[in-house]
Amino acid sequence: MARSRNLDDQQERLSEATWSVLTERGLPGLTIRAVADHAGCTTGLVMHAFPTKQALLLHARDLLHARTAATADAAEAEGRETGGAEGALLAVLWNSLALDRVGEDAARVWVSFLAAALVDPTLADRHRAQNRRFVERIARLVRDCRPEWDEDRARAEALGLVSLSEGLGSLASADPETYTVAVQRHAMAEAVRRGVGAGSVADAPAELPGKGATGISTGTGDGDGAIILRSFRDADTEPVVALWMECGLTRAWNDPRKDIARKLGVQRDLFLVVEADGRVVGTAMAGYDGHRAWVNYLAVAPALQGRGLGRRLMAEVERLLLERGCPKVNLQIREGNEPVMEFYRALGYERDAAVSFGKRLIAD
Repeated sequence: MARSRNLDDQQERLSEATWSVLTERGLPGLTIRAVADHAGCTTGLVMHAFPTKQALLLHARDLLHARTAATADAAEAEGRETGGAEGALLAVLWNSLALDRVGEDAARVWVSFLAAALVDPTLADRHRAQNRRFVERIARLVRDCRPEWDEDRARAEALGLVSLSEGLGSLASADPETYTVAVQRHAMAEAVRRGVGAGSVADAPAELPGKGATGISTGTGDGDGAIILRSFRDADTEPVVALWMECGLTRAWNDPRKDIARKLGVQRDLFLVVEADGRVVGTAMAGYDGHRAWVNYLAVAPALQGRGLGRRLMAEVERLLLERGCPKVNLQIREGNEPVMEFYRALGYERDAAVSFGKRLIAD
């Protein structure tokens, strides 16, 4: 039993070394010697654990699939808690992209496995089987979002989403400057919104009601009426102030009405409102100075929090900023507000090594 456990440990270590070689050198650089060097062992030990290079690749592929499935399970649970069925779907799809160093390395390894599978029938069979498991997972999550759909329609949508996921991962592994984290996240969020949102393109009427500057209409998915994401209108001032007060965003030293009036004179199209049955239930205020963008007053009515509206607002903000060529988004969170920090971390935001300074020029 101990000998078997030792062999399992050796094989796992060698598979991890295989990933490292594929990440650094690609499939052409994968040799037994290179794997042994990365693992800090002899080529004889590698050959003892894996008699053929194919066996080494198969084990490394299976281990990668198992670990990716585990992180997908965690992402699904977290996404469902914060964003319901659609949040779970989007979280799993984002988990499959090259959004951080781990994701970038996994994408490079995945591309190498695909290249090997093109000329090896055994590897091709394994690759197809694991890809189909991922499609099944996504199809299940799609059905959670749209339970009225039959299995064929859900699977067709899942195939499209998986194709986008794997295409983005492959492209980002080769050209991360073009296929940035923001580009990947936005492309996937838009695909989910258009494909399975309650106001998806497939089901939407020719003219969406209440269509504003952003042209987005969607729904909460639980039958409580249409939700529209649009630009701010003058008549929204008092409902927006009331929402900010309800969400605890106002402070004695800031006059919210003056903040609104000032914003309307500068990039007012970056002031977004979420409307549900004629009532303002969400806001986001963004601005871009040509160097960095800032986001303020992200708010969702407490009764509707946890349904993905905050994520949708941020996705639309990022889309509008990307259209302007904005390279980075900044925001401020008050110390100790851990729930909000976790929300932004889940969207790919990281804490900057900086101290916030401010100077008031006009007293409100």
